[in-house]
Amino acid sequence: MVVAGQIRRALALGFALVTTGTLGVGMAQPAAATVAVLTVTVDCLNVNYSGDTRDWYPYSLQVNTSPATAAPSLVAIPATHAFQATKTLPDGATSVSVSAQCSSGHYPYGDYSGWTGISGIPAGTTAITASVGCSVAPVAPGPWLTTCSLQSVSYS
Repeated sequence: MVVAGQIRRALALGFALVTTGTLGVGMAQPAAATVAVLTVTVDCLNVNYSGDTRDWYPYSLQVNTSPATAAPSLVAIPATHAFQATKTLPDGATSVSVSAQCSSGHYPYGDYSGWTGISGIPAGTTAITASVGCSVAPVAPGPWLTTCSLQSVSYS
């Protein structure tokens, strides 16, 4: 009797292991999250830092996503006085905005950043490469305003 009970327990355990193993293999596995990496080049096409109209680097550069993620990494491009920002977008992100400023020091009205956005990011995108151009001009009689526009965007 004791031996028969042990055999039944061993068979039950073996059956449970086989069943669990079979179910584990047959169950659908969750899809891996698709992470997109954005690389955007931002260039001030004209600049006015208190009267200086040479082409120079943008500042106060921001790349915003929803939900918010860490700040982008920035690399200067000396040949064009632009910045290249790289940022990992959160899973499921469908849009991103980029803002920059191309003027400073205009008293008393001040200087305002411009922005542009990328929307409708296709599902499954893993890399986005974009180019943004910004220009600055005074808004009479007030501040200097930077306006930005998306020059190009590609998805892969």
